[in-house]
Amino acid sequence: MTADPLSQLSELPDENPHYVRAAMQMGDHRDVVADQDIFAANGMKLLAKGAKINSRQFDLLAKHKLATPIDQLLVTDRPVDGGQLAFEVGKILEKDATLARLLTRAGDPLAIKHQLAALSLPMPIRFRLTVMQDQRPELFEHALRMCIVSNAMAQQLDLSSAEYESLALAALCHDLGEMHTDPELLTKGHHITPQERRYIHVHPITSYVLVHALPQFPIAAAQAILHHHERLDGSGYPYGLRKEAIHSLAQIIAIADVSDAVLRRFDLPRLDVLFTLNQCRFDPAAVRVLRDLLRSSPHEVTYPVVSKDASLQLAHIADLLQAWMALHTMLEGQVKAGGVSHSPLSFLFERMDSIRSLILQAGLNPDDVKMIYAFGENDPEMLAELQAMLSEMEWMLFDLANEIERRAPSLDGVTQEALKDLIAQLREI
Repeated sequence: MTADPLSQLSELPDENPHYVRAAMQMGDHRDVVADQDIFAANGMKLLAKGAKINSRQFDLLAKHKLATPIDQLLVTDRPVDGGQLAFEVGKILEKDATLARLLTRAGDPLAIKHQLAALSLPMPIRFRLTVMQDQRPELFEHALRMCIVSNAMAQQLDLSSAEYESLALAALCHDLGEMHTDPELLTKGHHITPQERRYIHVHPITSYVLVHALPQFPIAAAQAILHHHERLDGSGYPYGLRKEAIHSLAQIIAIADVSDAVLRRFDLPRLDVLFTLNQCRFDPAAVRVLRDLLRSSPHEVTYPVVSKDASLQLAHIADLLQAWMALHTMLEGQVKAGGVSHSPLSFLFERMDSIRSLILQAGLNPDDVKMIYAFGENDPEMLAELQAMLSEMEWMLFDLANEIERRAPSLDGVTQEALKDLIAQLREI
């Protein structure tokens, strides 16, 4: 049973200083006005109706708990609406051939524009999306790309009209909670600490809390937002749910989310490798639909220039797998009485066994690194495919370290020192 999302938040969403700052800064270059008198929770009047809002009011509003959420108090000129969302999606499709082809193959390339244009968005969401577009344009574009990918998948899946609309709303609003995360944590090159990662892991709950009480916002869309970082093997967050406990629309959002992240950084072959290596984490039917829509014809396939030593990558993974075999027995005996299948670390056993199995299925022997590299060094196509697999596998291991680190403090009867050693080895990339 999923815990009450409200219990997971140390502060209510409307009190978050990072979002308040973003809303105030938007007022520095466009009209943001108090739509009614603004009161603190203790009854103190802070600002009068009609007051212009900008960064000078940040200290005043941020230090008080407000009687009413800030999104219900402020208005701005030309807030984002369905028509503007459709227009912005058109701009993305003009410059991204992969997403344009995705929609064409799905059946109706105009369906996403029609769907967004028809959305009736509550004013608080329109205001938040306007702040996002103004202050976090990369996050705003990600939300629209998610709408595109989700729409293409929805055209191929057997969804009802209600599910179709809920999926669009979930894709659009899934990361509203990231506006409450300190932007500095997400800057390139910043090393995120375990404490900081907890703030990131709570963003699906924040997003859910922001939408679930809005009139006429579909419950299915809110649940999809709450679960969009959960994974079928229990390795996701914020609750570590497994399989049927995860909302079906969230499973589509999850696939669209990782697809957008990979396609913006890498290419189609890398995405194909990701789904091959993570087949236990994502809904297989939805993955199959997306892979069919994205599949390139032979003349379109390009192979990236090899930039890392594949033999060193493989050696690291081979060493890790050998160490895991020794640690496996010890952890199996130390997890609490319920057994491995009921442990918060059950996903670790599944993931490591899956990685070893996939290496062997690919015809690679972790114990004979030199032979594997020698076989591929004169075949650029084979070497690129090998390196794409190894690079994605290394990223999987780094992500696995984060998941173990997040769960480790709550594990009873497990040697914390052994887990720390495993985490360090997983991060040796």
